[in-house]
Amino acid sequence: MPGPTDRDLVLVTGPGRSGTSALTGMLSMLGVHVPGPLVGANSTNERGFYETRWVVDFQRKLLERAYTYEFDGDPRAELRVAKVLADGEAAGKLDAWFAPAAGQHSLVAVKDPRSIWFHDLWTTTAGKHGYQVKYLTTLRHPAEVVGSRTTYYSTETRELQAREYAVAKVAGWVHVSLLNERETREQPRSFVLYDDLISAWRPVAAKIETELGLAFPARPDPWDARHPVDDFISPQLHRVTTTWDDLDCPESLQVIADEVWEACLRIAVHGRDADAEAAFDELSERYSRLYRDSAAIVADMASSRVDRARAKTARKVRAELAAQRPPSTLTRLTEPLPAPVRRRVRRVGRRVIDRLVRR
Repeated sequence: MPGPTDRDLVLVTGPGRSGTSALTGMLSMLGVHVPGPLVGANSTNERGFYETRWVVDFQRKLLERAYTYEFDGDPRAELRVAKVLADGEAAGKLDAWFAPAAGQHSLVAVKDPRSIWFHDLWTTTAGKHGYQVKYLTTLRHPAEVVGSRTTYYSTETRELQAREYAVAKVAGWVHVSLLNERETREQPRSFVLYDDLISAWRPVAAKIETELGLAFPARPDPWDARHPVDDFISPQLHRVTTTWDDLDCPESLQVIADEVWEACLRIAVHGRDADAEAAFDELSERYSRLYRDSAAIVADMASSRVDRARAKTARKVRAELAAQRPPSTLTRLTEPLPAPVRRRVRRVGRRVIDRLVRR
């Protein structure tokens, strides 16, 4: 277990809708400094997000520049993010924000699920200011995470589009979970279960203190004394209870998601676990292969759609041009004739014209 350090920055990570807001709210009430101003509460999270507004806006813009987003399921997204960070501009902005935001606080927490995409950026910047980065991840079953995102964020009403949204979010959960584990593997970290947090927060807080080497300034004394967290966290926060039976998810993706979930649970229980880490590496390969294969099918489908659209457009253009072309002399001269005669005359006339042209 890591020992106490002079200054600690706790980055609360994990896929969005995993309980990161409840966890960070608990940290704040236990005396951890969460830099403001904070993102305001809304109908999707009435108790507050406990997210620092500047950090959310900063990291969202970086991901947009990389044509990526928080729940991106593309394994190649990390390469796009790295290109955006290569010029050092983002590092300069975070460095300028960090010292005033952290102030003289020895224990600071920043919560934004996007932070895991910028692991090296945070580690380097925090280190320059004397802070050690420690990671805190909430775990919630992927079906529930996707169900929560669908409930609060999705605007799709048609069945096919709603299914595609859910499948994409399962893929995003898998990828972000794999990325989170890989980027935090060599760092001080603690994985906690959302169900454990909302059912009995004190053991979870004690686990975090032990695994991250922290001492919460406003911890209850004694531990069972009444505390503001008691009014903030409760089992009633568990409002979405989606299962795989509620999601039309491809079996191949569901199997990988379940195995990632089981590996996360092993980390939560045992901490550093060589078998779990080996499983994560193997799962990363399997997921990347599944994503590439799926992308190849989609590319073929898109190419077919493009070809059909081009052919349809060409036919439409030819028809429009034909409609605009003035009738030929042969057409005008034969118009008064009966239809059968008119067709024969025009056929013979075209043959005669073709022979004259060839001469």
